[in-house]
Amino acid sequence: MQGSRSGPAGVMAAAVCIIVGSACHQAVPPRTEPVPVALDAKTDTTSEQDVLTEGRKIFHGTGLCYACHGGRLQGGPVAPALAGPRRNPADTSFAYILQTVRAGRPHSAMVAGQGGIDDGQMLQVANYVWAVSNGRAVP
Repeated sequence: MQGSRSGPAGVMAAAVCIIVGSACHQAVPPRTEPVPVALDAKTDTTSEQDVLTEGRKIFHGTGLCYACHGGRLQGGPVAPALAGPRRNPADTSFAYILQTVRAGRPHSAMVAGQGGIDDGQMLQVANYVWAVSNGRAVP
């Protein structure tokens, strides 16, 4: 996705573009269901720390990520380091991490949705890995 923003700002910008673009081209009927939290930052009560805590739990638990990437995201014989000096800095964008968690990596042991985690859990894991790999959180 060249030229696109990554991370939460990119998601919010894309959502705003979709909502605003739709409103310009057609009349939008009134919503009967509440606006999703991801699209309405004013009502979002989930803190960044909550997302990282949940992502950490999934990475080290049901997601089974730690089994290959290590408890400190240091990598091992099966998977690359996601943090520390051995990590590949080209692989630390949020978009790249999320795509890897969602779709896996061909010709590697990385599979899509490892451990049977759902899309919301994948997003939390991607946030956690991004934060750790970019020095914004500890493993």
